[in-house]
Amino acid sequence: MRLPPSLRTSLLRAVLSALTATLALTASACTDSAYCFTQCSGDTGTGGTTTSTSGTGGSGAIGGGFAGNGGTGGGCDADLMSDVENCGECGHVCLLPGATAKCELGQCVVDMCLDGDYDLNALADDGCEYACIVPVPGPEQCNGLDDDCDGKVDSDDPDLVPPANFCTLTPGTPCETTQILCNGAEGWSCQYPPEVELVAGFVRLTETKCDGLDGNCDGSVDEWFTELGKPCSDMGVGQCKDMGQIVCDPQNPATTLCDLSFPPDALPPGPELCNGKDDDCDGFADNALPDAAFEMELIPGANPPVKVDRFEASRPDAGGLTAGILETVACSTQAVLPWTGGSFSEAEAACAARGPGYRLCTAPELEKACRGTANTLYPYGPTYAGLTCNGADQPVQGVLPTGQLAACVVTGATLFDLSGNVAEWTTTQTNVAPAPDRIFQLHGGSYLSPSLGLACTIELAPRAAEKTLLPNIGFRCCKD
Repeated sequence: MRLPPSLRTSLLRAVLSALTATLALTASACTDSAYCFTQCSGDTGTGGTTTSTSGTGGSGAIGGGFAGNGGTGGGCDADLMSDVENCGECGHVCLLPGATAKCELGQCVVDMCLDGDYDLNALADDGCEYACIVPVPGPEQCNGLDDDCDGKVDSDDPDLVPPANFCTLTPGTPCETTQILCNGAEGWSCQYPPEVELVAGFVRLTETKCDGLDGNCDGSVDEWFTELGKPCSDMGVGQCKDMGQIVCDPQNPATTLCDLSFPPDALPPGPELCNGKDDDCDGFADNALPDAAFEMELIPGANPPVKVDRFEASRPDAGGLTAGILETVACSTQAVLPWTGGSFSEAEAACAARGPGYRLCTAPELEKACRGTANTLYPYGPTYAGLTCNGADQPVQGVLPTGQLAACVVTGATLFDLSGNVAEWTTTQTNVAPAPDRIFQLHGGSYLSPSLGLACTIELAPRAAEKTLLPNIGFRCCKD
């Protein structure tokens, strides 16, 4: 059993005291000069007597660093520079707590520390002043003990090394600033920033918060909320529908919501237009279109009056670069690619879809509209101008958006492209066969036609079988 340092020190003092007393008794009873060092028979001191117990004369001494007793009485015969029992002066015994002592140059110093005691301050007066309770010293650990017995415990000891890979410290994520803490007897812990999602002290594998942060420190932000960034709406219809984007709910990080502040914004209901959209917000696109939805004009001199499209027919979703794919109704719109590649029956049905009175034009109607009030061979005048309309003399071949060539317009009217661009179906049949073997006259020529094929009146007019599908054949609508 190991004794406490204080008890060991007390026992050591008692042993040394008893030893000193024994030596003193032996010296006082000594009669043999070989063993008697003071007050012995035959001793003489300079100026004193041999029988005096307290001499009156000078002092006597034994050389070689030993102290002797002269006429003044008292003294010891010891090496005061190295004797642990007479260190520096007679009777000064070196006793240091927690240590075995030695005398060096008349000073008591630590010879060695007792087991479990350590001299940390290098001061001789308090011996080995630090009692370390660790049975076997070793590297400092996080356990509330001074494992290396240097007087510093756990985090106070710079020798303490945190374990590797104990916490998640992924660079570029909130975990990057995580602190590894020593909690004494409770061991190590990870102090993660508040942005990190934890379960039982460990970083979650899957994020549960939609907060714009990488809560599980895997390098991705809110990746478990897969709908983020997708379009959403307020469930309105038509152009009245307000569109937005799915974002994190700032009031509840566990959910998302539709942020309607993103464009496009909702528009108020308006008149229905021929554009593939639900302009009047009734849930249907291009339904019950009013006459104002189509750009039409009276054919000059027609009797009875007949309206004709100002532009070649186009699909509702056509644009300046695309012809569109919706084929619900034929529109008359400027600056979009015309509706081409359709058969006679497709063109006829697209005009009729506008409503009562709308139909495909006849060849004479388009001829009269082309000649205009001036009754000229070409819509712009009596003679051919190769670059005015889109025919074979144009340097770039192909279909152009409706009305792009502003000079290709009927004199005295605002009817465009009745010469060139695309040839147009008419209801004028040139044979007597029934469907599906009918042949119908085409009007106006196309971007492939030379000058004679671009005239308003052609003696041998072009024609096509009703099922013909060509990229240079289109149409326009008329209304009684």
